[in-house]
Amino acid sequence: LQGRGIKFGLHNIKTLLRSVGNPERKFHSVHIAGTNGKGSTASFIASVMMEGGYKTGLYTSPHLVRFTERVKVDGDEIAEHRLIDYANRLRPEIEKVHATFFEATTCIAFQYFADEEVDIAVVETGLGGRLDATNVLKPLISVITSISFDHMGYLGNNLRSIAREKGGIIKNGVPCVTGRQTREALDTLKRIAEKRRVRLHEAHKLVKGNAKSSRIGNLKVSLASNRLKVDGLKLGLAGAFQFENATVALSAMEILLRKRWFSKRFDGVSSRSVGRGLLNVQKNTGLHGRLETLKGDRRIVLDVAHNAEAMEFLVIELQSRSDNLVTAVFGVMADKDYGAMIASLSRVAKRVIAVTPRIQRALKSSRLCSYARRNGIHVLDGGTVKGGIRKAKKLADPAEKILITGSHYVVGEALQYLHEQTA
Repeated sequence: LQGRGIKFGLHNIKTLLRSVGNPERKFHSVHIAGTNGKGSTASFIASVMMEGGYKTGLYTSPHLVRFTERVKVDGDEIAEHRLIDYANRLRPEIEKVHATFFEATTCIAFQYFADEEVDIAVVETGLGGRLDATNVLKPLISVITSISFDHMGYLGNNLRSIAREKGGIIKNGVPCVTGRQTREALDTLKRIAEKRRVRLHEAHKLVKGNAKSSRIGNLKVSLASNRLKVDGLKLGLAGAFQFENATVALSAMEILLRKRWFSKRFDGVSSRSVGRGLLNVQKNTGLHGRLETLKGDRRIVLDVAHNAEAMEFLVIELQSRSDNLVTAVFGVMADKDYGAMIASLSRVAKRVIAVTPRIQRALKSSRLCSYARRNGIHVLDGGTVKGGIRKAKKLADPAEKILITGSHYVVGEALQYLHEQTA
């Protein structure tokens, strides 16, 4: 593979898919783009489909612990021997076109879904949308979650440019649902939808609802669209911000019911399956790292907040709780707005311990400490993720939460280490 690099454009992926008989044309799909909430929304939708009895593929990235987490059918990860077999068969074509890591894995995922004869696959973009390798799909519906500043070096440094890239998944004749957006992002998406002659559905106009959060972060929601309703349901993911993701997921189901896609197969999606899907999302899809309390040690909370907006949502959530002061283990990629992230985090952290995850893009913990000192924020250097967790356990009061956050890679390393400790 061409490193783990990023190379935009659809030529390579189309060539790879053509070489294996265009598997992307052999299953129905839901295509999801956005800056924050993609993974949770994708998992909610996949979970609802599974509860409705549909054989469901799920393709997300990045993984936390194992690569096979990225490609699942009915919640089960692709077997390693299948993955190796697909990679070996694709290798000559991969080398011929100099495919990137993501292009190759996308082709493998689509081939696997076709071979498994899934009824539907829920597919998350890797980065952006317009030129993302997943954008070869002709989905039943496109979904765009919250758009904010991230990956500006690739997508542009203003919301209009970023929304233009994310909105590139909107296609002729394919309805699109979007979550709440800034006026600038929404106007951009509307212009793209108009050009494609499709209607852009705003989730909060399709679905009415409310949410009540407990002092420990459990969320009870009531949601209703024309055809679907859940009342007083405990969401399977913690945090008030998951209300938005659940609303977007329910909106997508409403549109698919309007399209009468379900009745062409069997009428499996109902208010009951939606409720069970939203409740059982973690069990059904194996989603981790979303304000997750570790089962073996309930002091430890993990969240993959990886940009300024996601970190601010996380901090607001923690401020609403009774135990809102934490010891934070924080690591981040060097291309993120880590200044804004650590400024937000310092509002709820008694102490911040900087760590460096094992990935080339990571910001060194020493550099993060230097930045923090220059800006009057006290940060300790934990070195590695493992070292940071050990330091946090020594320093935190017995009743104090230890928050591990800043990146999927930090949370992934932490989960691996913590599971080894309890094994």
